[in-house]
Amino acid sequence: MPTLLPTLPIHETVLLPGMIARLHIMRPSETAAVELHLSSGRPLLALPLQIPELEQPLPENFHEVGCTARVLKAVRLGDGTIRVLLEGLQRAQGNGIRLDPTGGYTASVRLLSPVVQDEDFVANRTEQLRQHLAALIAKDTGLPPALQKLATLDVAPGRLADQIISNLVIPRFERLALLAERVVDVRVDAVLLLLAREEGFREMESELSKRVQSTMDKQQRDYYLRERIRVMRQELGELPADKDEAALMEEKLRETGMPEEALEEALRELNRMRRMHPDAAEYNVARTWLEWLSSMPWTARSEDNATLQEAAAVLSEDHYGLEKVKDRILEYLAVRKLKPDGQGPVLCLLGPPGVGKTSLGRSVARALGRSFQRVSLGGVKDEAEIRGHRRTYVGALPGRLVHALKRAGTRNPVIILDEIDKLGKDFRGDPSAALLEVLDPEQNSAFVDHYLDVSLDLSEVLFICTANVGSTIPPALHDRLEIIDIAGYTLEEKLQIAKRHLIPRMLTSHGLTQSQLSISGPAVQHLIESYTREAGVRSLERQIASINRKAARKIVEGRKRAMRIDSAPKVTTLLGPPRHFIELVERMDIPGVAVGLAWTPSGGDIMFIEATLFADTAGLKLTGQLGDVMKESAQIALSLIRTRADTLGIEGKQFKENAIHLHVPAGAIPKDGPSAGITMAVALISLLTGKRVRSNLALTGELTLRGKVMPVGGIKEKILAARRAGVKTVILPRHNAVDLDDIPEVLRRDLTYHFVDSIDEVLPLALEAVDVNAESLDSGPQIAQ
Repeated sequence: MPTLLPTLPIHETVLLPGMIARLHIMRPSETAAVELHLSSGRPLLALPLQIPELEQPLPENFHEVGCTARVLKAVRLGDGTIRVLLEGLQRAQGNGIRLDPTGGYTASVRLLSPVVQDEDFVANRTEQLRQHLAALIAKDTGLPPALQKLATLDVAPGRLADQIISNLVIPRFERLALLAERVVDVRVDAVLLLLAREEGFREMESELSKRVQSTMDKQQRDYYLRERIRVMRQELGELPADKDEAALMEEKLRETGMPEEALEEALRELNRMRRMHPDAAEYNVARTWLEWLSSMPWTARSEDNATLQEAAAVLSEDHYGLEKVKDRILEYLAVRKLKPDGQGPVLCLLGPPGVGKTSLGRSVARALGRSFQRVSLGGVKDEAEIRGHRRTYVGALPGRLVHALKRAGTRNPVIILDEIDKLGKDFRGDPSAALLEVLDPEQNSAFVDHYLDVSLDLSEVLFICTANVGSTIPPALHDRLEIIDIAGYTLEEKLQIAKRHLIPRMLTSHGLTQSQLSISGPAVQHLIESYTREAGVRSLERQIASINRKAARKIVEGRKRAMRIDSAPKVTTLLGPPRHFIELVERMDIPGVAVGLAWTPSGGDIMFIEATLFADTAGLKLTGQLGDVMKESAQIALSLIRTRADTLGIEGKQFKENAIHLHVPAGAIPKDGPSAGITMAVALISLLTGKRVRSNLALTGELTLRGKVMPVGGIKEKILAARRAGVKTVILPRHNAVDLDDIPEVLRRDLTYHFVDSIDEVLPLALEAVDVNAESLDSGPQIAQ
C-alpha cells in the first residue's frame, strides 16, 4: 500500500541506498519536511530534481524514483537552516507530490524491492566486480577508505553496486539512471563497466603523469596541472580529442578570413596565451581579445538584391513625402549597382525632431536587404566610446562601432549615427575628432580600434548621420558629410502621414479596430492646426494616442456603438479647448507691430516684433532675451531710420524727446540671429510714421546700414511656419528666390512672395498707405507721458 511520507527535494546530490551524505537544508519547504520526519518518526523520501537549480520546484520537476532515508544527525543553525547527516535506505517511487503549507512537500510512496533475473549471472558479475575493485585499490591507494573496505565486506550484490556508485566520481545523469534501475543484473553489469572505465582512466592518468614528469622542472608545474585538466575534460566529453581551447581558437581564427596581418598578430597572441596559466589575469585578457577578433565579420556581407523600383517602393511605404531624401538615396543605390566597390558618401539627415530621420535609416536598410544598427551619440564625451579602450586598462572593450559591426554580423550594414550634433568633449578626448577617420571614405578602409589594434575595413558600411542643428557639428566633421535638409512636413503631408501610418499604428497599439474608432480628415486637420505646432509629427501622434485611450475607456465601460471622430467639435469634446490659435489679425491692428519668421531646432516659427514710444531720455531699450547679433540688428535698424528720417517723414524731435522700447514676446525663449533685421526696421518705421503693417504679412531678411537686404537661411522652415500661422504674403531677400525650389508647389500656390534688395522696396509692400494719426489720435503710436 502506498504511504504518505515527507519529501525532501535533492538538488545536486543523488542519494542511493546505503549511502551517507551531508546536506545543508536552507529552503523553508525543505526544513519543514525534515522537521516532520524527525517529529513523526516516519521515513523521509529523498527525491532528486530534474533541474538542480530550481528554488521552488513543482511536482512535475521531481524524478519519479528516489530513495527513502533517515536523518542520523541534525544540527539546527541560528539562521533557521539545518545541517543533516542523511542515510539512504531503499529505492522508492513517489507519486502525488504536493506542497503542504506547514509540513513541506509530501508524496505517496511505493517501495521498490530489488529484482534478480539470473542469479548465476549476478554472482559471476559480482565476483568480477570484487576483482576489479581489488585491482583498482592495489594500483591507487588514494581512493576513499569506504571504497577500499568494500572489497572485503560480505554484502548483497545490489547493495555492493550502490556502494561503489556512491564512491565513484561519475556524472549526475548516470547516477540517476542507476538509481531508477530495480533490476540487480543490469545494475551490477553497468557498475562493472563504470569500474573498468575508472581503472582505465587511472592508468591513463598514471601514464600521463610519468610522461609529463619526465620533462618537467620547477617552472613546468603549472603546465602539468593544465595537462591534467585537459585530459579530464576530454574524458568527460567537454573537448574533442587532441584539441584544447587554444587549438579550437586557432581553428576559429583561421576560418574567419581576416587579413594576413591581423591573423599573424592573433596567432602571436595565441601562442603567448598557450604559455600562460588559465587562472592568470593576462590569460583572460588575451582570450577575450581573441574572441572579439574571431567574432568580427571579416568576410560576411549581405547582397544588395533590391532593384531601384523595389527600394523606392519600400521607402514610399514607410515614409510619406521627403522626396529629396528618397531621390538622394536612390541615386546612391544606382551608383552602387554600377560600381559595387566604389567609395560611398556619408549622408547626414539634418532636420527638426519628429520628421523621421532615424526611421528613414531603418527603411534604407530594409530596402537594401542589409542589417541595421543604431549608434546613439547624444551626450557622448569620451573618445574611447568611438575608438575603444586600450587593452592595458582593466575591463577594456572595443568602441561602439565595433560593437555595432559584431551585432550586425556583416561587413556592410547600415549604421545610423544618431544625434551627431550633440557630441560633447572633455578631458577624456573629443569623440567628434575620432569620427573624422570613420566618416572619411578615403581613410575608413583601415580604421583602427584601440582595443582590437588591427585594421578594420569600414568602406562598405553605409553610414547615415542624423542631426537637429548643423551649426554645432564641428567644421572638420561637417566637411565630410553630405547634408540633406529635412525642413518638416506640410499640412497635406501630415494629413497623409496620419491617415497612412499614425492612425493605423495607434489603433493596433491600443487594441482597437477601425469598426470601433475612426478619425477622418476634418478632425485630423483640426488636430494639426489647433493642437500641435511642430515640424514633425510626434505631438500629432500623442494627440491621436490620447483619442485612442479615451475611446478604449468608453468601450471597456460598455459602449457598443462605433466612435466617429469626423469634426472639430468632437475633437474639442475629447481633448479640450484648442492650444494654438492664429493671432495675426488681432495683433496687427496698431502701428509698431510686425511679424518676422524665425528658424528653430524644432522647425520654423513666427515671431512678433513690438515697438512703442515713451517720454524719456533718448535711447533704445531691447527686451525678450535677445542675443548679441539680434541686438545689433535692432541698432542697425534704428541707425538706418534716423539717417533717413526726412525721407520717411519722421520728425527728428521724436528721437530726442522719446525713448524707444522694442520687445520680442516669448521672453523665456532665447533668440538670436540677423534675419529679423528688416522686421525690426518695419516695426520701428510703422511706429514712428503711424502706418500699420499690412495684415497677414511676414518678413525675414538681414539689414545693412546702407539699407540692403541680405539673404538668410532656413527659408523652407520659415515658409512652413508662415503657412501654419495663416500668413498670406511673405517678403524675402531676392537672393533667397532659389530656395523656393525646395518648397512644394502647394505652398507656392497658397502664398504670395515678394523678393527685395533694399528697405526701400520693403516699405511699400509692408506698410499701409493710410497714416493712422490722420484718422484718429487715439489709434496712433503708443506714447506714454
